[in-house]
Amino acid sequence: MNIYRRHHLSLKPLSAVLLGLAGLAATLPAYAAEFSMATVEAKAKLLVDRTYNPKPLPIPAFLKDLTPDQYAQIQDVSPLWRGDNLPYEAQFYLPGSWFHRPVVIRSVVDGAVRPIPFSLEHFSFGKLNVPQNIPAALGYAGFRLLAPLDNPPHHNEFISFLGATYFRAVGKGAIYGTSARGLGIDTAQPSGEIFPYFKEFWLVRPKPDATTMVVYALMDSSVATGAYRFTIQQGDSTTVHVEATIYLRKPVQVLELAPLTSMYWHGHGRGVIAGDWHPAQHDSSDLVMANGNGEWTTRPINNPLYAQTTTYAMDHPVGFGLIQQGRRFSAYQGIETQYQRRPSVWVQPDGDWGKGQLRLVELPTNNRDMDNIVAFWVPEHEPAPKTPLHFAYTLRFFLDNHGLIPLPHPVGTYLGDDPKVPGARTVVIDFGGGALTKLQETAPVQVHLEAADGAKILSQKLEWEKDGHFWRVIAVIQPQPNSPSNVRCFLTLNHQVMSNTWTYLLHAAKEQM
Repeated sequence: MNIYRRHHLSLKPLSAVLLGLAGLAATLPAYAAEFSMATVEAKAKLLVDRTYNPKPLPIPAFLKDLTPDQYAQIQDVSPLWRGDNLPYEAQFYLPGSWFHRPVVIRSVVDGAVRPIPFSLEHFSFGKLNVPQNIPAALGYAGFRLLAPLDNPPHHNEFISFLGATYFRAVGKGAIYGTSARGLGIDTAQPSGEIFPYFKEFWLVRPKPDATTMVVYALMDSSVATGAYRFTIQQGDSTTVHVEATIYLRKPVQVLELAPLTSMYWHGHGRGVIAGDWHPAQHDSSDLVMANGNGEWTTRPINNPLYAQTTTYAMDHPVGFGLIQQGRRFSAYQGIETQYQRRPSVWVQPDGDWGKGQLRLVELPTNNRDMDNIVAFWVPEHEPAPKTPLHFAYTLRFFLDNHGLIPLPHPVGTYLGDDPKVPGARTVVIDFGGGALTKLQETAPVQVHLEAADGAKILSQKLEWEKDGHFWRVIAVIQPQPNSPSNVRCFLTLNHQVMSNTWTYLLHAAKEQM
């Protein structure tokens, strides 16, 4: 299946949404306390016992048929809280293009829920030829938050919630790239992926001296409901603390916590270029994993010929993330795309997530407009239907990788074919950072390279690059035809591990054409 940069489901008419929520509110117990996470959890718990029956939204063809570029011309020109001397503002999206599902968005003021009135007069349509019959009560499809980030005191966008349970954020100087999701279900399964969606949001009006913004969300789908609390703090890196309670309506094949979605087309000898002239085009270059046993692993991501899922067993994970290594314009040569400014995203669990699996799904793509990379955590035990699952984690969107990975680690991976041996691949791994940068060329650094599944290591050598202060492993490996090899590599010095582990699923050369 395809995972697009815009993922959207069938729609529910705004009137039906409002009526359904009104009925739901009428059945909720009366709360003496102010609005809180418990309020949203109660709504999610009631939803799980209700019949899920979404209906398509009859939005005007003018909006539904807009291309993404045309849709981007529609701008909210009257942000919520503008002129109130508050640290945050909110702008809203109309339904249209890929975004067909309206959501109900309210504010919370001093613990009390308040409506956010809808008006078409708040939106500019740019150069679009707007018909006269657009419904006056069309409703919202999502929202974005603004704060004085790049050019204070002027506000600019730093996080966006739009489509299914997708959201993405940026820190100072960055532009949007990798997205996060509230929940994933059955990605790359034969039965087809299920996309839960946030059907209702509550934006907590910030105090004048607030340094964080709080957002609540109610999730629904055919197989799961949920309550979410997002505590968002913008800065050089933007962090999103996520607290969630989910209820399954019925068992699922794969329950995916903290999913990240990104794009990898080609670069560094990986992926099918399909005639593109840029040296690389990708939002992320590597999956990095930190296990509870102290091992850190780097897995370069790829654009394969066929869909593939790689599973890594982990125990008490410290974190995982999709990392963008290259931070120079010359690595991408994209004046418009600016991939060197796309953020890395790191997931840090709160509390002990126990045993489970980290899964990486790589789907084939031939352009930059499709998100084809997904990484997520699968808990060892799925909760029983209607039994709450509570979990929390912190997301960090950042440009500067320094300080994240404690040991020297892979900073570059390059793949090529060896013309002398049929099917053989040339594998180049650069290890840098930490103590490796202080070693001399004569240091007795040792390479530990393993290739499983019947692959043969034909040659290997280690080189020192004095100007870049990194160590380069160059190996020629011949995988078995039609049987990819799991390759691992790390460095030692005097029998002490000196680097994190590099791993990759290596196909024979002819399988990469």
